[in-house]
Amino acid sequence: MRIGGCQRRRRWGAMGPNVLDFIQEFSKPFYLYQNFMVWTWAPFWYYYMAIVNTVVRLTGGFVVAFFQYGSDLDLYRLMVMEGTADVVREGEVVTVDQTDVVPGDIVRLRPGAANFDMCIVQSKRVLVDESALTGEVHPIAKIPLDPADSHRTYHPKTHKSSTISAGTTILECGEGQNIEDADLAIVTQTGSFTAKGELLCDVLSYERHKFKFDTEVQLILFILCVEAAVLLSVVFSVLKDHWCYSWFYAMFVVGTVLPPLLPTVFVVSVGISCKRLQRKRITCTDSRGILVAGKVRKAFFDKTGTLTKQGINFVSALEGEELNNLTASKNNAESSYVCQNEIDIELQIGLSVCHTLSLSADGELVGAAVDRMGFSAVPNSQLLDENTVSFDGEKIEYLKKFEFDHHTMTQSVIIRHDNNVTVYVKGAPEAIGKLCIPSSLPSHFEAKARQSARDGIYQLGSPDSSISRMP
Repeated sequence: MRIGGCQRRRRWGAMGPNVLDFIQEFSKPFYLYQNFMVWTWAPFWYYYMAIVNTVVRLTGGFVVAFFQYGSDLDLYRLMVMEGTADVVREGEVVTVDQTDVVPGDIVRLRPGAANFDMCIVQSKRVLVDESALTGEVHPIAKIPLDPADSHRTYHPKTHKSSTISAGTTILECGEGQNIEDADLAIVTQTGSFTAKGELLCDVLSYERHKFKFDTEVQLILFILCVEAAVLLSVVFSVLKDHWCYSWFYAMFVVGTVLPPLLPTVFVVSVGISCKRLQRKRITCTDSRGILVAGKVRKAFFDKTGTLTKQGINFVSALEGEELNNLTASKNNAESSYVCQNEIDIELQIGLSVCHTLSLSADGELVGAAVDRMGFSAVPNSQLLDENTVSFDGEKIEYLKKFEFDHHTMTQSVIIRHDNNVTVYVKGAPEAIGKLCIPSSLPSHFEAKARQSARDGIYQLGSPDSSISRMP
């Protein structure tokens, strides 16, 4: 697939350059009120108060601007994207600035940060660090699109194993200089339309919930404004002097009810709080949230496993009858699921082959943590290459690998072992129960699955089925 210069310019005009813009506007109503009061005081021989007010406002403004600059600089470092890209244009690989890349361009992969969303179309081995976006600490192996899926429409979630998102880091890829030998990917999104851009847009455009504090502040401001309006009318009705004198006198009364420097106190205090948060390596995108944070008494967090403990531990692999014989332990739920016997041979083969693992350049296993833990639980298994696994000294050949499907919550492989072709499936117990014949499931399968979930056990079901016998 190749796009011409006219089409490239049209897409660049529609999508814009591959940059993320960040504009912060400072237009708050109380600044206008403060300026109005200064203009009122200065010509009416109250210039010394106007000077004091101006000095305080400018000092507070510079302090807040300095603190806000630090927060904006941190955000800018997250959004700025610099560098070049090797793009295939007119049959040749040319180096262009990354801001000139448009969706549809074919780029040659190289180690380093990914500045746009891409879909791999040709590669041998690509390892990507996605920790910046997903929190996954281990590298993820990426594969090119399967030609057998040419009838399907590409989607980042459906073809996650072939997608490289902006904000991730390519650790390993092919070093070929020719188009035929290089790892190639087609650009799908640029700028704020990328995964990184959407994440930052969600953070910066987040509309916080309305708290009681916001309602109370508005109510107090409304009461003060009503009081100021009443006193303003009283001054005009009582003073029988020239209207100009009455106006300036009334402004003094309004300034007493609504002190012009009151908002500055809040602004400066919030600015100081922003600076304290920066020392804790916390960037505040909405300074108004700091005032509300003082009212928070309880906070609830998701991803507690990520916060408290990194990784998972393999507990056991149980076949049907062993699962039925389980008895829950009140003192230690995890110990209830440990089987004292050796893992069933069919389960060992399933753990050895039903995964999406691959090998890095130094021979390390690369893939999801649950796959690595399951594979490591079988001591006599070894991953030889992408198409072969050694189990107990015998080679098992992959005929087809299917990536994890988020819709069916399953992942499967087709293997050839001892001239037998077998399908192994792995997935959530609920999804596995729907795929299997009810009579083939262990008794109390659903009840045992729900009980282990309540005990905090991450569980997977793994059935197998023989297709045919090869000659």
